Amino acid sequence: MAFAHPFFLCLYLFYSYPLQAASVYSPTVRQAYDATISLRIPEGRRLIQQELLSNPENAAALLIANQQDFLTWAIQQNPALYEGILSRQEKRLQLLSSLKENSVWVGYALAEVRLQIALSKLLQGNKLGAAWDLRQAYLQYITNARQYPDFLPNRKTLGALQVLIGSVPDSYRVLLNIIGMQGSIETGMANLKAAATKTNPFQEEAQLLQVLLQHLVAPERNEAAAESVLKLRRQSPDNLLFSFAAMHVLKKTRKSDLALQVYLDRPQQAGYLAFPYLHHMAADLYLYKSDYNNSIKLNQLFLAQHKGEHYLKAVNYKLYLAHWLGGRAKQAEKHLTQMGKQGKTEMEEDAYAARFAKEQPHPNRYLMQARLQYDGGYYEDALEVMTQMPLKPETIPAERAEYFYRKARIYHGMGNLSQAKRYYEQAIEESQNTSLYFAPYAALQLGYIYQDEQKPDTARQWYTKALAYKGHTYKNSIDGKAKLALQTIKKL
Repeated sequence: MAFAHPFFLCLYLFYSYPLQAASVYSPTVRQAYDATISLRIPEGRRLIQQELLSNPENAAALLIANQQDFLTWAIQQNPALYEGILSRQEKRLQLLSSLKENSVWVGYALAEVRLQIALSKLLQGNKLGAAWDLRQAYLQYITNARQYPDFLPNRKTLGALQVLIGSVPDSYRVLLNIIGMQGSIETGMANLKAAATKTNPFQEEAQLLQVLLQHLVAPERNEAAAESVLKLRRQSPDNLLFSFAAMHVLKKTRKSDLALQVYLDRPQQAGYLAFPYLHHMAADLYLYKSDYNNSIKLNQLFLAQHKGEHYLKAVNYKLYLAHWLGGRAKQAEKHLTQMGKQGKTEMEEDAYAARFAKEQPHPNRYLMQARLQYDGGYYEDALEVMTQMPLKPETIPAERAEYFYRKARIYHGMGNLSQAKRYYEQAIEESQNTSLYFAPYAALQLGYIYQDEQKPDTARQWYTKALAYKGHTYKNSIDGKAKLALQTIKKL
């Protein structure tokens, strides 16, 4: 199973509330939090150690210390650090569990630390252990919500989990419900909205989670998501984690130039945690605009800095494309070989690269370049490339189907919906009696178009058609998106 990048499951942060007993959110803890969430980890560690020396049982301070370890592991994914980080996390969990203090922060810290342990294990590949800790964290959030219903940080995190649980396919959600993990998109978004709209020290983080999860469950609202994440990033220009989130949303919404500007303007002073993945993201952005030299340079920088085992296949795939499209066949072949040897396949982009390395197809240069330009939002350039592609009677069926599909996506991106509908339907026609993914993806996109046009019955037909296709490469992904869309369409 492929997992998206971990930060959109872990922006569950805490801030200042009136406390009793040992758990005091002091000015030192506040400063440590500000540094930590901005990824100035060394500064945050120094400050939180000051607090823990004077108050070693402060649940708020223990949570911040745990966030520092978790963020370091999630960002850098250095296997040499894992055992030490996990050991420290589990010791904090034991200490929190032993506290007799009757405080909202103890329960909240228990849930947050348990969740961070779950995500740490998940990144390391321990899915069974991660599932157990995730369940325990979820149940703790539920307990917290019953005891302290107005505590907004808990509602923010619980809401995020409820949205994620509510967005999984029905078959998986039944299993989650059986083990006591229930969720719905509507309930989760309501909890997030409460934390995002009511004044509280977590408001910006709740707003960011709201944007990210709304973009997940309602991808048709791209413009609103992009505007919201840029606003949040402008409010906190020294926050490197917010810069990452902005790059992610802008990249996903095909606003490459804006995403690249965020990368160039990101905080780069000494004292920030090294974040190699940002170079990989920027390398994609340069690849989209056909700047192959800069794309190669940044992916090589990522490989030089990254200590983990995720993203290695994906980076070699992008290096293959940059060299191949840049006319360097020998270098491209080298990275095709490396693609099959290095790294894991848990991440979606790695899984795709692994399939490419195994099948070793001979991509059509026109289609590949147009696809990349479309992904970057360079629609006019992509359309120009497509007009140069000769479509002949002897063109193989897979390329004919992709030709119409790529044209449909380009026109869709340009807002020319009549042409988009025409080419999506043509792609479906050309894909008949094949296992190509262009037909189910075209059906899904037609569903989005008709849903935007407030034609729910027609949209439902296309989503259902997308679900009906069997045996294609993106069956799980497309089915998940179609089922999620069918859930939201009930409210129209």
